[in-house]
Amino acid sequence: MLISFVIPVCDEAETVRELALGIRRHVQPHPCEIVFVDDGSRDGSLEVIKSLVREFPEVRYISFRRNFGKSAALDAGFDAAKGEIVFTMDADLQDDPAEIPAFLAKLEEGFDLVSGWKKERHDPLGKTLPSKVFNWTARFITGVKLHDMNCGFKAYRSEVVRELTLYGDLHRFVPALALWRGFSVGELPVQHHPRRFGTSKFGVERFLRGLFDLITVYFLTAYTARPMHLFGKVGLLTGALGVVGIVYLYALKFLTGSGIGSRPLLFISIFLMGTGIQIFLFGLITELIVSQKKRTTADYSIRERS
Repeated sequence: MLISFVIPVCDEAETVRELALGIRRHVQPHPCEIVFVDDGSRDGSLEVIKSLVREFPEVRYISFRRNFGKSAALDAGFDAAKGEIVFTMDADLQDDPAEIPAFLAKLEEGFDLVSGWKKERHDPLGKTLPSKVFNWTARFITGVKLHDMNCGFKAYRSEVVRELTLYGDLHRFVPALALWRGFSVGELPVQHHPRRFGTSKFGVERFLRGLFDLITVYFLTAYTARPMHLFGKVGLLTGALGVVGIVYLYALKFLTGSGIGSRPLLFISIFLMGTGIQIFLFGLITELIVSQKKRTTADYSIRERS
């Protein structure tokens, strides 16, 4: 059974060699391939990876022309992976290759995807607290009951990665996307090591992007094949509120004889009716676009690969 490891790398020159050696040690007796995806590193990470390629036949690499983000790196790595089982790991050595056998055993229980759970995290409060808020929000919106949806340490059956298309920051929501496709998702507590080299890529901007992408995931999982079900409901509700306002005003005019031409409710009701019609038509147009168009353009550009 060939096992593929897809590892995004961004300025992790001090760690990639140790990670590769750890993977080779703990994946035995299974044959493996290690696909490093260099996401625009500027610290010499690519040179270290190329030295590993020359030293170990199972190591390959993909190099982006610039930094395109983790989702793009995973998407390119998934496209290149040949294994029946595909692992993703962060390159900073906070994920422990010694957990690999436990992931394989969990997959043997019948799961299609096993996500790591950093139960005891060795990160500063400025990173762990937003992560807790993010995971709680993601569980509430997506319905996927995982403690740590964004953990980079995951194991997949190959059919899962073949059906995933990642862009933006959708790598954070892979379990939700997989579950929506009908795959079974499990979770495994994993050891999390303190960062020894480099700096974290986490920031407030990244946290906000994750929240925005959470809305995208909700739309993709609930309405991607039927956008009219979302926009149609919103449009009908908005228009209905406008109609109720108009009916109320005309009933008031006929029953009491009072004028309605200068009432703010009249203008609000007309606005709601017009807005409702526009939202409904937007949903119809979106439905037509979804039925005709497929995503064909990758969100990254590869300079070279081995």
